[in-house]
Amino acid sequence: MNRADLYQSLPVPAQNAMATAYGLRQLPVRHGGRYRAFAADLEARQWWDADRLARDQDRRVQEMVRWCGARVPHYRDLFDQLGIEPGDIRTAADLTVLPLLDKELVRRAPDRFLPDPALAHLVPQTTGGTTGMPLRYWATRDAVRFNYATYEVRTRRWAGVRLGDRMASFHGQPVVPAGQAEGPFWRRNLAFNQLYCSVYHLSDANLDAYVEELARFAPQVLAGYTSAIHRIAVHLLSRGDVGRIRPTAVIVSSETLFDEHRRQIEAAFGCRVTNAYSLGELVAYASECEHGQMHVSPEYGVVELVPVGAGREIVATGLVNRGMPLLRYRTSDLGTDMSQERCRCGRGLPRLSGLTGRADDVVHTPEGTTVGPAPMSLAFQRVPNLRRAQVRQDSPAALTVVLEVTDAFGDDDESFLRAELHRRLGPTIRLELERVDQLPRTGGGKERLIVSSVGRPGDPA
Repeated sequence: MNRADLYQSLPVPAQNAMATAYGLRQLPVRHGGRYRAFAADLEARQWWDADRLARDQDRRVQEMVRWCGARVPHYRDLFDQLGIEPGDIRTAADLTVLPLLDKELVRRAPDRFLPDPALAHLVPQTTGGTTGMPLRYWATRDAVRFNYATYEVRTRRWAGVRLGDRMASFHGQPVVPAGQAEGPFWRRNLAFNQLYCSVYHLSDANLDAYVEELARFAPQVLAGYTSAIHRIAVHLLSRGDVGRIRPTAVIVSSETLFDEHRRQIEAAFGCRVTNAYSLGELVAYASECEHGQMHVSPEYGVVELVPVGAGREIVATGLVNRGMPLLRYRTSDLGTDMSQERCRCGRGLPRLSGLTGRADDVVHTPEGTTVGPAPMSLAFQRVPNLRRAQVRQDSPAALTVVLEVTDAFGDDDESFLRAELHRRLGPTIRLELERVDQLPRTGGGKERLIVSSVGRPGDPA
């Protein structure tokens, strides 16, 4: 029995203990080593002027490109093919001599993006984004800690909270068995001072229980997927229960934050919403300051806006992860403008506006739960021989899963996928799997994980 199956079989107190044990293991991985030094450095650098930040970023670009040219097979071959030397790229602007990098290329040959000779102690990661295209990647411990230091300094602190504050989280891990019809629909991770709420049980029948537990727990911060936190907010507003849950901050990520949804969340919880943007591949990071401006962290990565279709795609070059460097990586997310003008907050960090990626529908279950694209993407992350996936829904009773797979995709892979979907959507939803040569894209060239004709609760009319 693997650890996930063991967890699912245990009573709730033992699951709480396992969740806390996981947190204790993760604390040194995330917050050990150079974490404090990174955080102090990021705190100071945010007040630098734009020119100084740009010079510092150029230096980091040079170091990363030299590393790629010396140690990473894909880039060694690419530089040879282009007839350039790593030293030819001296600024962030010079990166445009390199072609754009598609996720599919990385997914097909991930080993070619790993250093040779290999680095020790790389941390394995998986990301599915919200496109249903799983990607395995690896990060150095320093990169993992830099990422969490950035989140602490430039998201949590900007929102008015800190590491260790009481936190209610709404993310995608299936901490509660999908078939569980009665609460509790949350687990405790004492190591993180965290109430981890299941995003897969947010049905109309269960929302009162979530509200009661959140009111009892009294979190200082709500953090997680936009769709899940918005669902709670709409419920509070609809029953006139504003004021029951009063956190200092709400932090949302991974899904589009629409203006109307922001207003509803802020009205329900009585505090400002902070929107954060990052990618599991550790190539870009941006977060809102207290004036609602989305600031890019230039030490973390270079962000370009490249015209594509009817919009401008965010293309990112990671500067912190030598374990699997990605240069000019296509994110499939869209933005409208980048500005170097200093913000009213006083920080010199660049500003990103018009973040329009990650717009997607939600999946409805027969039990009345809704599941957004970010938690849905987790169902596809570990499926062997899967290239891409899309789910389509016209009724809460059933889901059509459209798959783009390799020739090696077999019955065992399909059974594994069905089990992963039922773990998140419950046992009663009917699943129909359909294989295609290529998934369709939107008019702007983006892939969508969820396409649904079933309405989303709380959407503006």
